[in-house]
This record gives sequence, C-alpha cells and structure tokens, in this order.
Amino acid sequence: MVDIQKKEVVAIIPARGGSKGIPRKNIVDICGKPLIAYSIEVALNAKLIDRVIVSTDDEEIAEISRYYGAEVPFLRPKELAGDDSSLSDAVAFSLDQLRSDNYNPQIVAYLFPTHLFRTSQFVDFMVGKMIDGYSYVKTVKKVMHCSSSVYSKDENGRLIPLLDMKENKTRLIPYFRPYGAFFGFGVVGNQSTYVHTLENPIEWIDIDTFSDLYLAEDVIKNKMFDFNIQPHKFEDCFK
Repeated sequence: MVDIQKKEVVAIIPARGGSKGIPRKNIVDICGKPLIAYSIEVALNAKLIDRVIVSTDDEEIAEISRYYGAEVPFLRPKELAGDDSSLSDAVAFSLDQLRSDNYNPQIVAYLFPTHLFRTSQFVDFMVGKMIDGYSYVKTVKKVMHCSSSVYSKDENGRLIPLLDMKENKTRLIPYFRPYGAFFGFGVVGNQSTYVHTLENPIEWIDIDTFSDLYLAEDVIKNKMFDFNIQPHKFEDCFK
C-alpha cells in the first residue's frame, strides 16, 4: 500500500431537504436518532477519512449534521437539490467550494444517508482500494434472472423475454446492478474501477419508502446488524 499520509480523504454525505416517499427523509428518526447520523458516525469513526462534510440545501439538516460532528461549510443551491438534479453537478459544486477554500482532497468518498447499514471498517476497506491506486470504487448487488423472468416490450407493445437465452429458460444467471452503499473516486490512480459486491441482504436496505424505514427499525431493534464490526465477505469483481 502506498503512503496514506500523501492522500487527503474527504467523505461527502449528500442530503437534500426535499423527498417524495418520506417527508424530511434524511433526518427522520430511526431508533432514537436521525437517519443521517448513522452515516456521519460511521464516517467519523473510519480511520482513513480526514474530513466529513454534509452537502445540503437545508438549514435544519445542516444544524443536525453539525450536532453529530460533521462539517457543513456551505449550503448547496436549491437548483442542485431537486428531484431531477444531477449528482455529478452536486459533486462538482461541493469540490469547487472546498477548493475555493484551499482544500484539495485526493480521494472523495460519497456516503448516501439512505444506506445506513455499513461499518467504518467497510468504509476504510473501500477507501483503501483508492489509496492502492483505483480511480473509482463502487458497490453492486447481485440479482438472479433467467430468460423467462424478465420481460420487455417490442415495437408493437408486446411483452417478450428481455434475455435471449432459449437454452436457459429456467437456469438462473447472476447479474449485478449498481447499489449506492458506497461510491468514491480519486484524482490520482490507474483509471481502473474496483467493484464490491454486497453479500449481506441487510446492506441492501435503502430507505425510500415507509416500508424500508420500518424494516430498518426492525433490524436495529433486533440487533441484526452490528455497526461496530465488519460483516462483509469481500469478493472482488473487476471491470
């Protein structure tokens, strides 16, 4: 591993004020503390993270984030915090603001607050991949499909199998879809991407609806996930 002292690492937690499924989702209470607090605490406890910054357009979210230890040195413009706003534009704005204050991190870790089931050890593991030279890291979820399980519409509006595997009508084939538990990039690296497969179903929970919220509460109340240990079985998937 290269000298980690030469890499400045910032964790950015994007948390806009608006949300459709759950009003004020990013600060909704989950077992005694706001949703965003889980990501802040994990980032603060990660050994390889130097600064934890919340990017928000909302004063209340900013105040709560500061209470739990995160920095909120600027507010995101409202036009970068809508339902159709571009994540890449929000990332660019945050980095521009940091650079205008003479802060130039070499590695950026994005932690979405709706994915609360992660550990600081996992964050360090993913950041470590960028320290080792990967330009991009991200997480995916494995899904299983066969040729008869996924359909699409043709030009006439008829449903047809999306997967053209006539000889494998029932055999399940693994596929991988992006999942936002972690996303990061480094300004220096070998331009390759490290992709980590999330194996634990609890890690797949993404708070979008009240059903997701209730499920997360059950997991925490029943102590089905330990935020202080590393439950992952790391399996590499490169591209």
